[in-house]
Amino acid sequence: MKRSAMIILFLAVVLAAAGCLFEPREALPPLDEGEGDWIVPNTPKDVFFNLSTGLSSMGNSNYERSLADEFTFIPRDQDRLQFPAGTFDNWAKEIEMDVLTRIKGDYQGERTAQYGDEDGNFPKEDIQVGWAEFEGPYMWTIDRGDGSEPEIYAGTARFFLQEGTSGWILVKWEDIDVIESYPTSGNLRGSFRAAS
Repeated sequence: MKRSAMIILFLAVVLAAAGCLFEPREALPPLDEGEGDWIVPNTPKDVFFNLSTGLSSMGNSNYERSLADEFTFIPRDQDRLQFPAGTFDNWAKEIEMDVLTRIKGDYQGERTAQYGDEDGNFPKEDIQVGWAEFEGPYMWTIDRGDGSEPEIYAGTARFFLQEGTSGWILVKWEDIDVIESYPTSGNLRGSFRAAS
């Protein structure tokens, strides 16, 4: 009995000397990669805000956190035919992030994105429990930062979102039509993917 008491006392002293096992750690300082504002995507439309700040900021994490692991991009058939066979095959999150990094490397001036109208509303909005579909216009305005005119890529797309464990995320972006004479995001994406 004495031996058991001595072992328990010894363990208590060792644990006390080491500190409490459940002490909170100090918070790590935030990474400063030039990230834009991030809002927790509690609603599907919050994803569009985070995609916009992800495009405009120097870092990529806002954009990346807005995409599902199984994200895919589908171009219009007309855009697909402008590029070598296979350019858009197996388009996944990894490819999307690589293309975004290349875009930011070439367009180091201001980059802005608008999804839906100026108020963020889409002609078609279908929001259900756990998933949502939006169909409507988007516009990316990107500037090389060399004094040349900014370039505009715009179109009509279907955006499919789902609610994940950390909020809403974009699962699929499907370009379906052009707006005026602007090249689409498929044209921009294809240019960067074909060049790799």
